[in-house]
Amino acid sequence: MCILFWTVEGHPKYRFVFAGNRDEFLDRPSSKAHFWPNPNQNVLSGTDLQQGSTPQHNGSWLGITRQGRFAALTNFREQNFKGKLSRGILVRDFLTADVDQVSADDYVSNLERRAGDFGGFNLICVDLGRKADMVYFGNRGDASRTVLEKGVSYGLSNSTLTSPWPKVNRGCEMFNSILNSSTDKTEEQFIEDLFKLLRTSSPLTNVYDLNQVMVDITERIFVPLFRNSEFMSSASYGTRTSTVVLVDHQGNTTFVERDIYSAVANEEGKVEYVPRNPSLDQDQVFRFNVDGLS
Repeated sequence: MCILFWTVEGHPKYRFVFAGNRDEFLDRPSSKAHFWPNPNQNVLSGTDLQQGSTPQHNGSWLGITRQGRFAALTNFREQNFKGKLSRGILVRDFLTADVDQVSADDYVSNLERRAGDFGGFNLICVDLGRKADMVYFGNRGDASRTVLEKGVSYGLSNSTLTSPWPKVNRGCEMFNSILNSSTDKTEEQFIEDLFKLLRTSSPLTNVYDLNQVMVDITERIFVPLFRNSEFMSSASYGTRTSTVVLVDHQGNTTFVERDIYSAVANEEGKVEYVPRNPSLDQDQVFRFNVDGLS
């Protein structure tokens, strides 16, 4: 489960504002955000390293490029459907597509023809070039290819864009409040306000009752760490990474990735996950300029 909030041209200082949580099993191997090696050195994202997932620049849940392309993915929880292809390649393939040949709408239009090859997903594709194209597509429920409006704030989790979970509605209100109150704040203060939004939560009602857990997840922007053997795995699950991305009108980009937990070995040598202290300046921070906006 994940949650995303974003707007294009919805802020006087920034062309693009994004804040999102990645909810995942903590023992699922993945890399931190990084610029990829050649020939895709303009792509910045974390990558999924799960054995058996897509090879060669493994799939990702979100990323951005120096050309101003951004993509983010959320999945549907499905126990009885396994797609032929990893959903993570949807982000990867958009970010590595030729900017001059394939627009966001082109990419999603082509994807519609093979959407059945994937497990349930939501995908947003953004091109921050001169036209600032922004397209949503999902392959479950009432989702369909939708060109999104500039100047509007959006929220998305693991239901469709038009059938949002309660936490999405609440989070969008908070997101808009942060946008409206941020014009006189420094960029650092703005970023921290967005991270505070992403930490909005309360304890789960009963981690041993899977039905109640699933209800709780629809209401909590930040998913507290829990274990439930019925939930696909007995491993610890929860919000493991938060990401904030800002791109101003000159193309100056700030990408901040914050891990929620650190893996440490206990006295028995087993891995345990302990909350990180965000004040220790351990975030992954990248600053660069989007081509063509300066």
